[in-house]
Amino acid sequence: MSSLARACPHCHTAVGEMSDTERDRLARKRWRKQADRAANATYIALALLVIGAIWWWGAPPQGWFFPPPVGALVSLPIGLALYLVGRGWLLWLRLPRNRPPPE
Repeated sequence: MSSLARACPHCHTAVGEMSDTERDRLARKRWRKQADRAANATYIALALLVIGAIWWWGAPPQGWFFPPPVGALVSLPIGLALYLVGRGWLLWLRLPRNRPPPE
């Protein structure tokens, strides 16, 4: 890390003298990065859910038969769990106490 850096490039912790506006900007950047990661987790989860549903529907014999194929049995619960975790993370980030200060 450079001796001239005001914040850690990895965790964004302030290591030097920073003004309040710089700290607020850094907090908003960190919050935005976390919100983007949570949103991406929900997108991946939705893709897993769609893949699992298509797999279940398209496997012979075609339709919603029981027991479902192994691929659907793996994809659907993982997608559902990841979706719930991602949405919970987004809701937690959007609570007023977790939001960064406004610009």
